[in-house]
Amino acid sequence: MGTERIMERRRDLGRRLAHGFLAVTLLVPAAAVAIGAASSDGVAEAAPVAIDIPAPGPLGAVTVFGDSVLLGSALYGPTLPDRLAERGWGPIRFRAGEGYNTRSTGDFSAGNWFRRWRAEGWDAPNVLVNLGANDSGICVTDFACARTSIQRVIDEIGPGHRIWWPQITRFYTKFPEQENWNRALRQFADERSDFTTWDWPAELSQYPSPDGTHLSPDGYRARSVRMAEVFTRDMARGTRVGGDAVLPSAGRSPSTFVSLPSTRIVDTRSDGSGPLAPGTTRRVDFADAVPDGTTAVALYLGSARATTNGFFTATPCGETSDASTVNYRTSTPIGAPTIVALGTGDDVCVSSSGASDLVVDLQGAFTGSPDGLTLTPLGTPRRLVDTRGAARPAELVVAVPAGASAVAVNLTAVRASENGFLSAYPCGTPTEAANLNFRTGGAWAASAIVQVSDDDTICVRANVSTDIAVDITGTFGTGPGLRFVPVAPTRAIDTRDATGGWGPIHGAGQTFDIRVAPPDASAVTGTLTIVNPFDSSFVSAEPCAGSTATSSANAGQGAVIANSVTVGVTGAGRLCLTASTAGHTLFDTTGWWVP
Repeated sequence: MGTERIMERRRDLGRRLAHGFLAVTLLVPAAAVAIGAASSDGVAEAAPVAIDIPAPGPLGAVTVFGDSVLLGSALYGPTLPDRLAERGWGPIRFRAGEGYNTRSTGDFSAGNWFRRWRAEGWDAPNVLVNLGANDSGICVTDFACARTSIQRVIDEIGPGHRIWWPQITRFYTKFPEQENWNRALRQFADERSDFTTWDWPAELSQYPSPDGTHLSPDGYRARSVRMAEVFTRDMARGTRVGGDAVLPSAGRSPSTFVSLPSTRIVDTRSDGSGPLAPGTTRRVDFADAVPDGTTAVALYLGSARATTNGFFTATPCGETSDASTVNYRTSTPIGAPTIVALGTGDDVCVSSSGASDLVVDLQGAFTGSPDGLTLTPLGTPRRLVDTRGAARPAELVVAVPAGASAVAVNLTAVRASENGFLSAYPCGTPTEAANLNFRTGGAWAASAIVQVSDDDTICVRANVSTDIAVDITGTFGTGPGLRFVPVAPTRAIDTRDATGGWGPIHGAGQTFDIRVAPPDASAVTGTLTIVNPFDSSFVSAEPCAGSTATSSANAGQGAVIANSVTVGVTGAGRLCLTASTAGHTLFDTTGWWVP
């Protein structure tokens, strides 16, 4: 088709857009867009647009096919293919046009194009289909028709693919047709693990639309950003791309646990030392605070009054690490528990990547004493209590396994009424020491080793109204059990750079099997960090022997949050991490437990 004819077609489409037929425009460079000619049945195609981005991306290849609802995402730049490429997808093949539909034959049909592309050697494993505005008018309220139409496209795409299909919107008088089609999409999503639907109608109110279906130019630009984000959230997957990370050497003797009264060792806000500057390190001396022969300490490490974003790394003095212990953001108090080996001078060194005050609370010690406590990990972690849907008592009494002297638990605060903190203690001996500091919005978690009362309970109390979940990962007692071997913090997985063999992302619902300890270990302690999830997310750390309904770390969209984990491992020292939402996952081993 000649340039003059192309431009006339564009001007014609522009005139129709101005009258509300389609709220899109044509600002894509001509070289990037292929305008179709007449179809095989002699009917001129209505300004279809094809965009190919050949560059490969770490998340893989994508086919995008849709009707006029998708067309505007190609006509106003940056286009949807541009936005997908920015997220890490590629190569990308895109085609959209007025009147495109789910039928099998004809140049307007999805079946025709998927067969044609396959014959050309193009068969991307990830497929974005945005069809239904036209087909729903044919099916009207016939549910079987909607299912048959969608199934036809699924069959054309074929097995071994993952499909992402947004729900449709129509003018309000056509709502029954819209809902009939969308109900079929939701049913496929419930039935198939390879099919995901996006609730686009729930988001449409944020975008100007003259007809309840198409968008304004700025609306299409915004939708391309959002669509690429949600597609990546739902469809991005990591793969095994390398081997396990190298384990640290175990230079310290196995130790038992001794619980200590929570004691503040460092608070740079009040001790006169001032906040840590970027790149500086604070030595913390524990010689007078722990029993003789202590090899490691259980700490709560906090950031306060940070003036930059950054993170703290706690290591035995004299040893270096690329791990992180607490991630902080400007003017946002936050902390995390950790277990850290002591240096030869009974000290821990805390380095800071940014500018922040430092708070260090001592909560326990690991010594060579035979009178200390040993760990018995659970085969699978389990949830002891969850107050969501029930009352929020001022003091939550939690029954734990009988005979335990202490328990390793993960405490989570959810839907808090205001910022606050949780304290966990043996029932009957309340404390003001905080195990978890939380804020409103989302879920906040921290692990703790909590002594058990004589009636086999622990108590959890919040200073403000909040729901509370308590998960147990192990019990402590005297006698036979596992003893702790502290090591310098060592990164076992980082999906950002494929440390530990997995990358380029941790997909929603994906489980990664990583080595975190040597074969003779039966449990591990480490820091689990969630980095920049696409939505509110949690990651579960469990032995690779089955899944549970527990969580180990929680983070809001785009946040970076860490939590300490003490949990059993399966043979060869392996741990499984499962993410609820796509994002990046880090795990730093700080020690393991051996018989």
